[in-house]
Amino acid sequence: MPKPTRNWVLFTLFLYLVIFMLIPPRRGPRLSPFGFWLGFVQAVVLNAVCVGKLKLWKLPGDLFLTGIPLFTALAWIPPAILFANFFPAAKSRLLKSAYILLFAAAATFTQKRLRLMGMWENIRWKDFYTFPLAILTHTLMAILLPLFKAYPRA
Repeated sequence: MPKPTRNWVLFTLFLYLVIFMLIPPRRGPRLSPFGFWLGFVQAVVLNAVCVGKLKLWKLPGDLFLTGIPLFTALAWIPPAILFANFFPAAKSRLLKSAYILLFAAAATFTQKRLRLMGMWENIRWKDFYTFPLAILTHTLMAILLPLFKAYPRA
């Protein structure tokens, strides 16, 4: 197995290990639909457009299934579940905004690390473009939390 592919497999498995350690067993199944639709499906759509159509970046080593990077899409499920599980229950917009910015910063940092490890290659993309894109995707996730009944912990 090529090193970038092995890295994608290990990265994805690591993320699943993290959610199994951090998410209570009774809460995990309730958050799974949120993780699937706003993790996996969102990654499929975003990468189909940005990798497949616009050619903004490449994902060396990832396995592509009908033009969709498989491990990238699978790797988005655990962060989506973590986002939903720890989303602040407080009414404070400032706290919720800070939480979204924290996840956006983490996504930007992760994308840069993936690039440095040879798992991501910018074509017509800059690392700092990831931050506003991540703010947009995480804001969408926050708005859709009630739709999935993935309410913040009380």
